[in-house]
Amino acid sequence: MRNKKLIPFEVIEKAVAGGPEAVDAVLRHYITHIKYLSMYEGYINDDT
Repeated sequence: MRNKKLIPFEVIEKAVAGGPEAVDAVLRHYITHIKYLSMYEGYINDDT
């Protein structure tokens, strides 16, 4: 049984190797978490 919340290991390997599609998949998977961590005083810091 697979956990649907996890990224497949093969995708992670390809992202580490620099595969653009795999990197995009990893970023899309973690976009909510990235936005949450980039908040500063309640606002998203879009300057970076």
